[in-house]
Amino acid sequence: MWPNNALIDLFKAEIQKAWSFPILEIAVGLIAFTTIANIHVLLNISTQTGLLASFSILISDSFFDSLYSQMLFLSIFCGVLVSLSFARDYEQGFMQTLLSSPVSRSVVFLVKFFAVILPLTILTWVMTTSIVFLNFYSGSSVMVVIEKALWALPVIFIALMFCGGFAAFISLSLKRTIPSVLTVVLAGFSIWYISTVTSDVVGNIANYFILTPFPVPLIALSRVFGRVVTPFISLGDFEYVLPTWVFWVLSVFYALVFLVPVYVYFTRRFEIRE
Repeated sequence: MWPNNALIDLFKAEIQKAWSFPILEIAVGLIAFTTIANIHVLLNISTQTGLLASFSILISDSFFDSLYSQMLFLSIFCGVLVSLSFARDYEQGFMQTLLSSPVSRSVVFLVKFFAVILPLTILTWVMTTSIVFLNFYSGSSVMVVIEKALWALPVIFIALMFCGGFAAFISLSLKRTIPSVLTVVLAGFSIWYISTVTSDVVGNIANYFILTPFPVPLIALSRVFGRVVTPFISLGDFEYVLPTWVFWVLSVFYALVFLVPVYVYFTRRFEIRE
């Protein structure tokens, strides 16, 4: 059994390597910008009861629109960091050092993977929640913000799990830094672009694009928020006949669809070749 303090030291080292300057600063700036740009404001005068209802809608819209705007950036950013973590270490020989040390392959894989996913999830959630909270701060809206934020957290984590798993799959397949990063960026943008295609372009098949990895967790979140219309995402009648649990199940499926096979491959079949 590997000592716990050594495990913590490895996790800290991976975080420091993945989030060294200017990576963290870029992430903070872009997350703050997209959140502030998507904050909704109250433009009408309401009664106290109506005000709380209006706050609830505006807070939901602010969370949803912020996460939607962040999704492309976060997916590519996460994919690039995971690709660098695996492919660059392979090229530079550090992966061979890790695997020849008294560290299980499972520990190496999980530490490298979650050293990117967990900080990015926490950073996105804390910054988005903080900006929304500061904008809508009042005694009556605190609990509303907390409620919406608690639902937003698993959506961010699930979405990044898919992006990280896909990037790990690419980087361990190509084993080269630049090709891995370029492939992840192009593939991430392509998957995101598919979700934006409307029925005016490709016909009724566009209705099924809501079942692709990017919109699925956002639609699940919108259902929890009680939104009837989901802006920015092309929806058809097909979406409305599906229950909420379908989107949550699909979200978990996408989070694991690349991660589990890549984990099994890394722990059992992955080899270092000179």
